Amino acid sequence: MAGDLFRRNRPFHLLDGFYTEWSEHLTKRCIPLFRDSPPSAVTNGAVFNDLISYYDTIDHYANRDTIFYFLFPSWHVNSLETSILFLGDVHPHLFISLIQSLRDPNRNHLRLAPWRGLAFPVNHFVDDVKNDVNKSVSRLLSEVREAQEGYIQGFSDNWVSWFHSQRGRQSVTVMETAASVTLGEEFVRIFREANQLRKNTIFNIVNLSDENQAALFLEGVCEFLAGFRHQLAHVPAQFFLNQVSPHYPLAYQQMMQQQPEGLHDICVWNIDLNVTRDMLRETFRRYPSVREVQIVNDTGRSQKHG
Repeated sequence: MAGDLFRRNRPFHLLDGFYTEWSEHLTKRCIPLFRDSPPSAVTNGAVFNDLISYYDTIDHYANRDTIFYFLFPSWHVNSLETSILFLGDVHPHLFISLIQSLRDPNRNHLRLAPWRGLAFPVNHFVDDVKNDVNKSVSRLLSEVREAQEGYIQGFSDNWVSWFHSQRGRQSVTVMETAASVTLGEEFVRIFREANQLRKNTIFNIVNLSDENQAALFLEGVCEFLAGFRHQLAHVPAQFFLNQVSPHYPLAYQQMMQQQPEGLHDICVWNIDLNVTRDMLRETFRRYPSVREVQIVNDTGRSQKHG
């Protein structure tokens, strides 16, 4: 159904393109399936498999060099989205809230889908899933806090050791790098566990729902995920008939048109005297927007900056 969308050979600087392709796939392939045909196990299974493949794909690309791109994604431009995101993607509580809203007998479900006679029985399975999610979210947040505290303490200890030594700037740079690698690997693990939690939550809800319920739930999940992607400014508005904020893509497009294009300088101070332009460029090569690298010697202070 998804073609080569979930291929595993993209360079890092093309990951924004992956989010664009995923958004277009959701709006042009997945969502229309629910609106143009009655609920079926085949449709539900195909969309469910695509959702799982999406999380598996970002797991594949997450490593210590890319993890902060996934934790702080570039498509996240609306501050109101912050509370709905959790470790790089939608909070698993969103899936729980969605199914609770769908099973609310006081809501008119005909506005959400063209199917009549759809009934959501009041049952307790959502409460069980919610309890499992709450426990996992609490544990992951605790692990994130411990990782940050450990890094901060290690960084402080390294700085004090350097300050009282004669080894110079090169030694503290090595120690900072080692601490950053450790922190990055820990965040990769936590990020992947958060994605596993999202997958498990979707699976549990779909597995405990009938075909009609699962179809409405999966349709809502697809719309939520598609609505977060700012690259969808060019997608026709009819794809967002049921969105919480249907004007968001247009609003983003207008905002981007108001942003002036320009170049910006990033200064890197106290570079080791042995660092060359090529070494500095290699350090920042993960950012494809870098156009030029310069290094300046401050002979009066025996320092370099770039």
